[in-house]
Amino acid sequence: MRNKFLVILLCSSLFIGGFIPFVSSTSSEQYLGPNVDKIVFNVIQGDDAQILALQENDIDLIGDMIDPSFLPQLEEADDIEVANVLRNGYGYVTINCDKYPFNITAFRRALAFALDKEAISDDVWDGLSQPQDSCVPVVNPFSIEGQLPYNYYEGHIAEGVQLLADAGFVDVDDDGLLEAPNGDDFDVLIEVAQSSNIAVGVGQKVEEALVALNIDATSVPTDFYEYLNRLYFHEDYDIVFMGSSFNDFDVDWLAYEYWSEYADAPYWNFPNFRNASYDSWRDQLLHSVQYEDVYEAAIEMQRIFVYECPIIVCYENILLSAYRTDVFEGYVNDASEEVPGFWTNYKVHRKESVGPKIGGIFRRSNPLDVDTFNFMASSSTYTAKINDMLWDSLFRIGEDGNLVSWLCENYIAATHDDYPEIPENHTRFTFNMIQNASWSDGLPITASDAAFTLNYYRDSSGNPYGIDLTDMVAAYAKNPYTLVVEFNSVSYWHLSTIATKPIVPKHIFNDPNFPAWNEWNPDPTDPAETFFVTSGPFIVSEYIAGEFTELTQNPLYWKNPRKLALDPPSVSGPDNVFIEEGTTGNKLTWTCSDPYPMMYLIIRNDSIIASQIWDGSDVVIDLDSLSIGTYNYTIMLSSFYGQISTHSVMVHVKSNLPPSITLPDDISYEYGTTGNTITWVCGDSTPSSYRIYQNGTVIEEGSWDGTNISKNVDGLFPGTYNFTLELFDESGLSSYDTVFVEVTGTAPLLSMESINMLILMGSLVVIVVFGGAIIRNR
Repeated sequence: MRNKFLVILLCSSLFIGGFIPFVSSTSSEQYLGPNVDKIVFNVIQGDDAQILALQENDIDLIGDMIDPSFLPQLEEADDIEVANVLRNGYGYVTINCDKYPFNITAFRRALAFALDKEAISDDVWDGLSQPQDSCVPVVNPFSIEGQLPYNYYEGHIAEGVQLLADAGFVDVDDDGLLEAPNGDDFDVLIEVAQSSNIAVGVGQKVEEALVALNIDATSVPTDFYEYLNRLYFHEDYDIVFMGSSFNDFDVDWLAYEYWSEYADAPYWNFPNFRNASYDSWRDQLLHSVQYEDVYEAAIEMQRIFVYECPIIVCYENILLSAYRTDVFEGYVNDASEEVPGFWTNYKVHRKESVGPKIGGIFRRSNPLDVDTFNFMASSSTYTAKINDMLWDSLFRIGEDGNLVSWLCENYIAATHDDYPEIPENHTRFTFNMIQNASWSDGLPITASDAAFTLNYYRDSSGNPYGIDLTDMVAAYAKNPYTLVVEFNSVSYWHLSTIATKPIVPKHIFNDPNFPAWNEWNPDPTDPAETFFVTSGPFIVSEYIAGEFTELTQNPLYWKNPRKLALDPPSVSGPDNVFIEEGTTGNKLTWTCSDPYPMMYLIIRNDSIIASQIWDGSDVVIDLDSLSIGTYNYTIMLSSFYGQISTHSVMVHVKSNLPPSITLPDDISYEYGTTGNTITWVCGDSTPSSYRIYQNGTVIEEGSWDGTNISKNVDGLFPGTYNFTLELFDESGLSSYDTVFVEVTGTAPLLSMESINMLILMGSLVVIVVFGGAIIRNR
């Protein structure tokens, strides 16, 4: 049960009538993880090989959707379970709209009508998929699927033939094959991933549809990554089979993925689609606040897109996931990634009958190898499944498809209507970040990292994570754990724009030697690799190209249950230490211990003076050579599992010399004269107080600031007097000096003051006597 819930303050003027994704808190124990010690992603190509590996207990989970033809044998197998969910995604073929004659809408629509999507669902998917036309999955509430007056579900060859004829496609030379409207011969190469039986089956259906239209076409299974790279950089192709999966229900990507201005931008707009009508709805989609306006734009863009067919969506399938149940439990069939997603990796754990919940090696297949550990330079779903375990973000997409607060604890969204200092038509988000997360090198994750990340993405030319940040005008750290992000517009999508972008370490990416974002190709297993510092629940512990990637639980991870179950390092020491300036052999000792020591930091007055690997023993530092003053020494101990303990000691450095006094001469003055003063010239680095004695009796005392001290000795009767000054410093050392004052001359028998006093007393006596006589005569 959740023991906290997140309070989200949203400005009413901004979001009235709109839909804001629910954001849940990560404070409860259900979000502790990871539980397993290691995850091994074994590269196993082909459905047959993956099924066999699962049956023979070589893996615990097939890391991709399984071919439905294997369902019967899996359902009969012991200790294997099959889960299903309708995919938030689809399979499709993309058509090169930059290439003649594929740039002719009639050609693409003819193929869409001729392609028998029902047959794909029945034959290729064995009934475990359904036809789909829209580029927005039917499970998404923004989808237009089923609302159009036509569909491309069945193989309507005649309609395709008519469209081609009307567009000028004719068999000029009577060879049984159509020529392009300009009279040129042409053929179509359909490329599909050789590693997928589904892809091969779809490619065959596309070939059959084109052949039925009298078009020379061939489907060829080939290397997925080879043609994917061509798509990335808009190189030559005809038709290619691809798949898209979405981890949420946002559709702001419609404004980017197929935008005309991105027809030649790397990593975007694979079909090289350009359409002014489609683009005309872009601003409304991106910058409307009301749900109704966003919905209208999304529907109209899909209406145009389905008609133009720059891609032909073939199916939205039921995803089947297969996994073993004899060792592990806690698999999560989530709404966005199904069973082989982040939440299974994070939550899966050993069964009680097998051993302790925490621990174990979880094995899964990966149909294709990692193409790069640079998450910014890969569009591979299989690479993303690994990289996603290495990086954290402000939010995560939860098991139900809603946002879950992650590095962000809570946030406030506001506009000018809420705070006049916010410019009109701006949106400002203030995020309070958690304060116990750290990078894999032990440094804390702060708001400065998050602000740097967003600015880095926006300012890195061509970076796919910055494409949608053009309206972001500011991202800065208000303090170490408060992030402020401001947009120069209001939009339904701003929160989701920044919510799940991986946060990168500022101290690494800001290094002058760090390469450009698309040139960074880290090797996380190379000890000399200095730029691969991550934040997620796992770190890369081993990688053999073409064979496997091994991830090990990150001991510093802020939600790691191992970390939370252990006591922090033990540390004790004195509260205060007193030493004398200039002496030697002065040491400060902390008594320390921990079963999993990692490192320690020593901070003196807010400056780090030592950072060392810690072996679990006591820590001793030298205090010699300190100048006079007071110093705050703090030790910070960290364990292998990220537990931290601190202890502070006040070190007081005192002088080893007493206060200095320049000895004044003795004084002799004539009785009745004035201006007679003793002045002691004094000094000390840590003065404290003083006393003045007259003939052994304290006549004055107080605090001393280290300056000279003077005493006026006027008004003394003739005689000899002893005036002594005693000085004290903060070290308890003292000095004194005595000055003899001789007063010469003869004092009158009665002084003028005495005479005046006698006159006053006599007057009082006369008044009293006279008054008493008057009273008696009455």
